[in-house]
Amino acid sequence: MKTPKKDIISQVSKVDRPKLGKSVPIEIFRVFRHYTQIYAKDLLGDRAKNILFINAGKELGKSIGLRLLDKDLGMYIDKVKKFVEQEKIGILKVVEVSNEKLVFQLDECITCAGMDYIGERICFFEVGIVAGIVEAFLNKKVLAQETKCNANGENVCEVTVYLK
Repeated sequence: MKTPKKDIISQVSKVDRPKLGKSVPIEIFRVFRHYTQIYAKDLLGDRAKNILFINAGKELGKSIGLRLLDKDLGMYIDKVKKFVEQEKIGILKVVEVSNEKLVFQLDECITCAGMDYIGERICFFEVGIVAGIVEAFLNKKVLAQETKCNANGENVCEVTVYLK
């Protein structure tokens, strides 16, 4: 049985930490993310782990996209870029737009910017977020993949979204 989708953003946005506040160090976020990915890989296998994180990110991306939705693509992308930077996910740049694909780069990626080289791409959650944001605008499914990653020594995270 599939879990019903709720407005998870509204639920988790309610924070009651009068002394500690809403922020946590990025290291804590990364440790949580990376250990969760390692555990998911051990439990489900590498491919299933990737799909799990991409799909979770996609759901978040759709929620974000629907909140920021604009009929004009340029305005929509500007809103998304502002949101991504404001929430300190990274600095989103659109580097290619065609009928076949959209290519986004994420500088200062929350998951991996500044990490040592580990020889693999790891930002599956971010891939899903970008895919979900695009799906919210187009109102159709897309395929997305990480084509560059800081953790793989490529100096930027890049997500390519295939439209066909």
